Amino acid sequence: MEQENQSEMVQATLPKFLKVLCILTFIAVGLGLVGGLYNLVKAPYALEEYETMMEVSGGAFEGEGFMGSMMEMAHANALNALPLALTAVGANLFCLFGALMMWKLRKVGFYAYVCGQVLGIAIPSILMGVSGWMMIGAIFPIAFIIMYAVNLKHMS
Repeated sequence: MEQENQSEMVQATLPKFLKVLCILTFIAVGLGLVGGLYNLVKAPYALEEYETMMEVSGGAFEGEGFMGSMMEMAHANALNALPLALTAVGANLFCLFGALMMWKLRKVGFYAYVCGQVLGIAIPSILMGVSGWMMIGAIFPIAFIIMYAVNLKHMS
């Protein structure tokens, strides 16, 4: 009888793979929050910095090709600096909450994490348009969502 009570009291242990995923997520979220907060502070000056860069370069990067498309993306980024920074901070907070809940083996964390990742991909795509760089940037979030989904069986 006593052994049954002790075995019921033992909590499920965090699988090593899920632990590694959560630790990697904590690191990525920390970096993402630092970057998002930095961009939030710099957002009011983003367009001004872009215009200064264009003046200094003398328009050398304008036109067709790779550099032209990069400058178009930099201009769109400068125009949308504040909403992009707020999105980065918000999406990373969702992911942090999700990772903390998954660390505690709570399934709700997976859904919060997915929500954060989807917001972090969708809102910049809506604001700036879908580009090849954004598609490449979506590879890691999609991979992590799949790896977390594999571990849903350990969560309640």
